[in-house]
Amino acid sequence: MSKMKNMRTALLFLLVTMISLSISAQNVTVKGTVKDKTGETVIGASVVQKGNTGNGTITDIDGNFTLSVPGNATLVISYVGMTTQEVALKGKTQINVVLEDDAQALEEVVVIGYGTAKKKDLTGAVSTVKGADLAKVPVTNAAEALTGKLAGVQITTTDGSPDAEMIIKVRGGGSITGDSSPLYIVDGFPVSSISDIAPTDIEDITVLKDAASTAIYGSQGANGVILITTKGAKGGKTTVSYNGYVQGKTIRKTLDVMNPYQFVMYNYERQALRGASAIRGFEERYGAYGDLDLYKYQQGHNWQEEMFDNSDLSQSHNISITGGSEKTKFTLSGTYANDNSLMENNGYRRYNMNFKLKHELYKNLSLDFGARLADTETKGVGTGGGSYKIRSYDALMKAPVNGLYDQIDIDPSTLPEEEYEEYVNATRSLKDQVNDYWRRKNERRYNFNAAINWNITKNFTYRAEGGYDYTFFQQKDWYGPRSSKAVQDGQGLPMGEWEKKDSWKLRAAHTLTWKQKFNKIHDVNIMVGQEYVASNSESNEIIGKFFQEDITPEKMFASMAANSGATGSRTISSQLGQEDRTISFFGRANYSLLDKYLLTFTIRADGSSKFTKGNRWGYFPAAALAWRVIEEPFMEPAKEFMSNLKLRLSYGTAGNNRIGNSLYETSYKAYSGGKYYGAGEEQNPHYTLNNDQLANPDLKWETTITRNVGLDFGFFNERLTGSIDYYWNTVKDLLIEQSITAIGYKTMQQNIGQTSNRGVELSLNAAILQKKDYSLNFNFNIGFNKNKVDKLANGISSMSYNSGAFSSDMRGRDDYRVIVGEPLGIVWGFVYDGIYGVDDFVTYTDDNGKTQFQFDKSGNYILKEGVTDNTYTTASSYGGLRPGAMKLKDQDGDGKITEKGDRVIIGRTQPKFTGGFGLSGNYKWFDISANFNFVVGNDVYNMDKMVSSQSYRNSYANLRAEMAPVTLGGRAWTYLDQSNGTIITDYETLKAMNANASYWSATTMSDNNPVPTSWAVEDGSFLRLQNLTVGFTLPKDWTRKFACNQLRLYCTLNNLFCITGYDGYDPEVNSAIRNSKTSGVTPGADYSAYPKSFSWTAGVNITF
Repeated sequence: MSKMKNMRTALLFLLVTMISLSISAQNVTVKGTVKDKTGETVIGASVVQKGNTGNGTITDIDGNFTLSVPGNATLVISYVGMTTQEVALKGKTQINVVLEDDAQALEEVVVIGYGTAKKKDLTGAVSTVKGADLAKVPVTNAAEALTGKLAGVQITTTDGSPDAEMIIKVRGGGSITGDSSPLYIVDGFPVSSISDIAPTDIEDITVLKDAASTAIYGSQGANGVILITTKGAKGGKTTVSYNGYVQGKTIRKTLDVMNPYQFVMYNYERQALRGASAIRGFEERYGAYGDLDLYKYQQGHNWQEEMFDNSDLSQSHNISITGGSEKTKFTLSGTYANDNSLMENNGYRRYNMNFKLKHELYKNLSLDFGARLADTETKGVGTGGGSYKIRSYDALMKAPVNGLYDQIDIDPSTLPEEEYEEYVNATRSLKDQVNDYWRRKNERRYNFNAAINWNITKNFTYRAEGGYDYTFFQQKDWYGPRSSKAVQDGQGLPMGEWEKKDSWKLRAAHTLTWKQKFNKIHDVNIMVGQEYVASNSESNEIIGKFFQEDITPEKMFASMAANSGATGSRTISSQLGQEDRTISFFGRANYSLLDKYLLTFTIRADGSSKFTKGNRWGYFPAAALAWRVIEEPFMEPAKEFMSNLKLRLSYGTAGNNRIGNSLYETSYKAYSGGKYYGAGEEQNPHYTLNNDQLANPDLKWETTITRNVGLDFGFFNERLTGSIDYYWNTVKDLLIEQSITAIGYKTMQQNIGQTSNRGVELSLNAAILQKKDYSLNFNFNIGFNKNKVDKLANGISSMSYNSGAFSSDMRGRDDYRVIVGEPLGIVWGFVYDGIYGVDDFVTYTDDNGKTQFQFDKSGNYILKEGVTDNTYTTASSYGGLRPGAMKLKDQDGDGKITEKGDRVIIGRTQPKFTGGFGLSGNYKWFDISANFNFVVGNDVYNMDKMVSSQSYRNSYANLRAEMAPVTLGGRAWTYLDQSNGTIITDYETLKAMNANASYWSATTMSDNNPVPTSWAVEDGSFLRLQNLTVGFTLPKDWTRKFACNQLRLYCTLNNLFCITGYDGYDPEVNSAIRNSKTSGVTPGADYSAYPKSFSWTAGVNITF
């Protein structure tokens, strides 16, 4: 009986076990909801069966999911930025999951050179910005969105034009005439610019700042490295998103100029100083002196508003699609951006396409493929000066009234030629003048990348990657018959210039990585690699002249392409570049002991075709140590409030080879046109020297040595994080273009001199409030940098450079210096020393006891003995040196102002510190963010102020408001007796009339020769509210009705205000001669800068 009972029990147990096994083997449908700790649903969270990654799904718009799995399965639920959870079902078919925020922000993966690393394992100075933060700023240029967000990274917009160059310097740069911009790497491929990348396509941006981080890039990493990763393939359910906005712009600031009455009175005085014939010319245009009071009631034309009043809206539209399966993932995006300008017929248009594919070929073998296409067009000439007539200061200096020309119908055919020219120029608007010039600049870039990833074993990974980049560039410039270019070079007939350039770059790289952990305390990661990069270009230029007067730009360039339509010369210039090749071998070893003592060693060897065989190879080692102090036992008490403390130390070298190809040998250029060789009447190609630069076979690498000490910290579970770094960079063997005396040559590239940068950087990020319905975050960064020229060539203490402004007109053209012991960007000129008063000139007492001036035989004022003579800057045609003229400081004590003896340092354009800060937060469905940036301690060389305080090359110029006579509400000296229109020379009358004058009379300055003085150098410090954004995200129970995951509406105000003492259009400027060889040593110049705009933006973000 007992045996039978035991047998029944055993059979029953076996039956229950078999049933349980059967149930667990069968699939069940599990449903669940995923939320965050605030109770908000998590959309797009990954839900995968553990051990079977092919069986998974993502949560929907309500955070719900449904998945068929075995009854005893374990689910793995994950989402970016949150901790991953594993849930064992144990037969349950309904679960609710709450994901916590990932408190371990230190586990965040950061892109570094040729790989990635966890943030906690970094030993170098690295800063990152997430693409989501960039996307919140509606701009067309990714660099502009970075402004003020990274410590030690100064981003300067040259001006406000749509295609304005963005100058980026990491820790001050160091080259003198070489390129100081950082190396840009986009998805592993080196590029020359990031201006053609749509900000909405960016996943994240990493900036490598010290040699421990940049040495892996060897010869190109001396000025820092900016790594951009575009949005990658993520797989899962197909998602479609749209981001778009429209934008309107207005000029943010206009400058005060003379009103019509001040204008005519000043110009009458100017002509009266020249004599009776000049007065007659004035009266023919503006009327008799007795009638000039009528101009008090006439409203002047606001040329600034006309020139910068374009009301066309800008717009941007981006559509992206992501999706795929477990094995094949893709993302595709397209962007159209049209950034219209403040000036009519000026603007910037761009098309972008970005595609990425990730495919698992086999279990341990995968393929990455990427394609980026960009097509940009810039139209209009802007205010760039050079060959173009239109400059921003034309809007200040053009006459606000035309006098009788506006009141009387004149038959131009009855006028003499000179009067006809004057009449036409006076009555043409600035818009008419803008239309005398036509420009189209196009650039198309095609970039393709592919890579194979092979996980050879658990510890070894091999990656082979290759890429190709092709760029087509062309620029067409049309000069109408009334343009200065056509008048000077084309006999007053239309002419055109057409430049084309094709360039390509090829890259191949291989890396092998070994990762191994020993005894749970030693962690080793070693990577070795090889890379080959080759590039070349070919350019052509066609110049056509003497076209028929009514030809359009389109017809002209069609004729130039077909070699027809021109009645005169047609010149073709072609240049085939020499291939630039670099082959590299590199390696990096990371070692971690107990996850708290970290060591990194990096080395790279580069061989470049830019140097001769003896100097071709450069070697760039670097080492770094880090100590995660927070992991020490003695830090246990501090962990209650401190979550991270890491000390970093690095030393290393990086190089710079950014010079032209083959500067070690003489090169030639082929020309067609101008000369005939051989038989017949065809103009055959002939060869001439390529340039005025002598070859130098001894050129070698420019090398940067960096030292860095840093501290990373975090408090309150990473709610407050930050870092502080001290660095000292030295750049030696500078690649400098040096003037020489060799016959037939002007310059030679040489390795001479040394510069240094020392500085401190601080970054802070704080999550001040983190609640279910509201949050508030704050970020701050500041960078102090001291730049210095340590030495130049033997025996040389300074070098002269020319800003290029005003061509040969400017007195003291070499207005910049590079001086040993000083920072780069030194402005060189005269020190303003006030105004000559009546007591600076010889006087006598007449028979009536009155003080009178004594004049020489020519009728000129006579300076008293001991008073500095500044006839150098005064205009003899207006009476020469006299009371009310500008006084300059006599530096050498010889009593006379000269270029050689009296010019000194009048400005330092390098800032003392730069930075930015921002606030962001949300309340329920509303979000708000504000970003500020600041620059402190730099000077701006205000050339527009200099030229608009004198009648520069203008018969009847308007001037800045303060240059109006003091008797008419201005601040400048005057000589005019307003009661009768005569010039006053009486001592007492002049003294009393100008008692409150604080500016010189513009009539004392030469019309054709601007003078660089300290008066034109101003403090360029500023604090700018870069952008303010308010957004509203529709509640999900609204958007789910039309199958929308998310819909956000927002409004942004850009450049809302700028607090500064600078009285030009904007202190953030660098516009002397753009893209010139010496632009790096002539910074901070405000020469005809395109004004920056205030803009409003209305946009929408939608995800389906």
